[in-house]
Amino acid sequence: MGSDGLIELDQSCWSALAKYNLVLATLFGVVLLVVRQADPQQAQLFLLVENGVLALVFGAIQTYCWISR
Repeated sequence: MGSDGLIELDQSCWSALAKYNLVLATLFGVVLLVVRQADPQQAQLFLLVENGVLALVFGAIQTYCWISR
């Protein structure tokens, strides 16, 4: 699919990145449910932080894959 000169990104690499994104999003969802049950007052703050982290991580992965095409 593409290369950045250091790592060859083939179909298996893209598949691994998609699975990583799915696992990360699922993990954050489960943690948010636990936080909502434990302390509903902190759930909004956690959701804000969670969205920021997800945006940075997913954006970084997508940007890396886009640049390496």
